[in-house]
Order: sequence, then structure tokens, then C-alpha cells
Amino acid sequence: MIISASRRTDIPAFYSDWLINRLNAGSCSVKNPFNPAQIRRVSLLPQDVDGVVLWTKNAAPLLPKRAALDKYKYYFQYTITPYHSDIESGLADKKSVVIPAFIEFARHIGAEHMIWRYDPIIITKRYNFDYHIKAFTKLCELLSGSTKKCIISFVVAYKSVAKSLREVGHLELGIDEKLRLTEALLSIAKDYNITLCACCELAELEQLGVQPISCVNADLFGVNALRDKNQRKGCNCAVSVDIGAYNSCMNGCRYCYANHFEAKVRANYEKHDVTGELILRCPCQ
Repeated sequence: MIISASRRTDIPAFYSDWLINRLNAGSCSVKNPFNPAQIRRVSLLPQDVDGVVLWTKNAAPLLPKRAALDKYKYYFQYTITPYHSDIESGLADKKSVVIPAFIEFARHIGAEHMIWRYDPIIITKRYNFDYHIKAFTKLCELLSGSTKKCIISFVVAYKSVAKSLREVGHLELGIDEKLRLTEALLSIAKDYNITLCACCELAELEQLGVQPISCVNADLFGVNALRDKNQRKGCNCAVSVDIGAYNSCMNGCRYCYANHFEAKVRANYEKHDVTGELILRCPCQ
């Protein structure tokens, strides 16, 4: 069994105490997001867990507690983007907190277990092509040696985030524009010995040399697993058990599909119980 922690919220950044408590306890409980009355108990005993995928934008809160993770195989899907508070209002400072935590974990578990996500790519007047090229180059310089792979994807204007994207001035790109920017990023990544990969993107990107990727990759844990048919079209991820909850991430990203209403997010976070089996005591759906 692979544990995903979590596509639904940023557990390392905001719920690291809960995670460590549940790992030490050997289990947690998860509510079905589509049927809250249905609760599943999930074993977190090392012998039952093939590996843990940690999704985050800031692993700094987890650093002093990392010893509790050493009994598991794990790797990070670690997002570092070039946006400011107009798009990501709740993030810690990237230069002094987010990036140093990335580099420190790479020293502990190895660069191959630190998957850098430069996604989603959002184009606005402020965050234009030239901005992304300069920002991506700088991040490659800072993260070189601490990661071997970078995942890109272009933002999708899902119904739940379409209004927010319009408010920040999101400009929809055509295929040719996406390929032009991708080609530039691919060249930069190669200069820093970083393999550029894509998550659920155009087939044309692969023709440029951008590798498709499984974000939940059973191979990194040395196990065989079925593809997760519950993910979106084009997703190659292995089956995993997500232990997070929607409407609970405090990163404040304008492009986030996992949060729907800010008031619910704050209410849920305030009800968080680090000692509980559920990540949220009584989640507001």
C-alpha cells in the first residue's frame, strides 16, 4: 500500500504534528470526501506501507521530526513556483524557508527522492514568458544537486478555480505557445542536469523530449502497483491511499482545486486536532 500525504492538502506544512502522531500510533482514519459518513481506517505500520509520497510547498515544519519517517520509504513531490502573494498568499518565504528545507531533505534522503514541481505554469502580464524563463533558471541554479527531476504542467481552468484565475489575469496559451515555453525550460533544465517531466500534458511535449511521469511512482518503492483509474485522464499514477482532506490547506493558492471556500478552509484548520485519528475533527464540507 502506498500512502499519499496528500493531494488534498499540505500535510508537511500545516499538519506535520498530526502526521507524526499517526505514524507513531500506526494508523489513521480517512473520511470519504464524497460520502463523509464513510470512514476508513488505514494502517500506517511500516510492514503495511510500501512507501509514502509527501506533497508539499514547504517541508520546513517536518524537518525536526524527520526521524519518525526513517522507518518508511518516502519521497517528496515538492512544489516551488515563482509566484508572489497575489497568487500564493499563505506560503512561507521561499528564499529563507522553503528552498533551504528542500535542500536539507535532499541531503537526508538523496536528490532522487526530491521531485521538484514547477507547476502549474500560469501566464499573466506579470508572469510572462520572460519572467518564467528567468525564474526557472534561478530555481534550477538553487536546486541543482538537490533534485534530479522537475515536473511541469500548465494550469487548468477548472470550474472551481476559473474565477480566481480570471482575477489574476490568467492568459490561456495555445499549443504553439506552450511548446515554445516548454522547449526553453527543457534547455535550461538540461544545463543543470535536471530531467524535465510533464504531468498530464500534451503528447507534443514528449516529442520535444519531455518525459511523462507518474507522480505516485511505485517503482521508487520497488513494488508493482496498478494504475489509479480514479485520477484524471492521462494520469499514470499508481494506486495510493490519500490520508488528507479537502478544504484544509492554508497555502492560499489561487489555482488550487482542493479548496473551495476560504471560510471553510479556516474553520477546518481551526478544528484540527493533532491527537485525533482524522486529520480534521469535524470537517466543513
